[in-house]
Amino acid sequence: MLKRLLRHRGFMLTSGFIILIAFVGIFAPFFAPHDPYETNILNKFARFSLEYPLGTDNLGRCILSRMIYGIRPTLGLAILTMLGTIGLGAVMGLISGYFGGLIDEIIMRVVDVMLSFPSQIMVFAVVALLGIDVRNVILANILIKWAWYARMIRTSVLQHKDKNFIRFSRVVGNNEFFILSKHMLPSIASEMAVLASLDIGWAIINISTLSFLGLGVQAPIPEWGAMLNEAKNALTTNPVQMLAPGIAIVVLVTAFNFLGDVLRDALDPKEEM
Repeated sequence: MLKRLLRHRGFMLTSGFIILIAFVGIFAPFFAPHDPYETNILNKFARFSLEYPLGTDNLGRCILSRMIYGIRPTLGLAILTMLGTIGLGAVMGLISGYFGGLIDEIIMRVVDVMLSFPSQIMVFAVVALLGIDVRNVILANILIKWAWYARMIRTSVLQHKDKNFIRFSRVVGNNEFFILSKHMLPSIASEMAVLASLDIGWAIINISTLSFLGLGVQAPIPEWGAMLNEAKNALTTNPVQMLAPGIAIVVLVTAFNFLGDVLRDALDPKEEM
């Protein structure tokens, strides 16, 4: 599988771009030209220049520096949300699809209930119930979104559970945990990789939306959604302030969506025919 990915040009370009963005965010102090928290009200709304390549915001802070530091919470929280969502969804989907029977009925009825409500409304409700905090935002996203992935992963498990290698492993006496971890999980790994890449894009939009509404990352932490929230207050006087974080969110989400597409194409068994 790894060799097929390395031979796929689209995967290499997209993953390279995402890794580059993550690298810049991790080593933000080395790339940011200024302190993202340093204010200078006398220098607010400065135009693009060599000193301030993207200008300054309504408090005189360097927008480029805040964009670079904003990669950490924007991408980091999205990855953390994805890991929690895919992890919980995978466990429930594996158990439901493999064991079937009453366990499957209970899990799927819970999934049906979760999916019957609009996910964004449910996220708002959970955040309002637990309080405004980044940890609550991540928890809300995981609790609401896992059901969709559990159903998708269950479908994949049902396609593999009666294959010969699974039956043989069961006949020779391997326990259920061994079969699930050594046979079933690798069999659906490609589907999970596609779902994970798409989930990060969804998480970025969701976390940025909540931060924009004042329910996620709070100022003065430089997060792209929170930067949009601050920029809306200066929309009439300096609309350019919204461009950088807005475009960055669109580009990064598009990159992850494209990564999901190329993963699906690269991992498609028909490509080997």
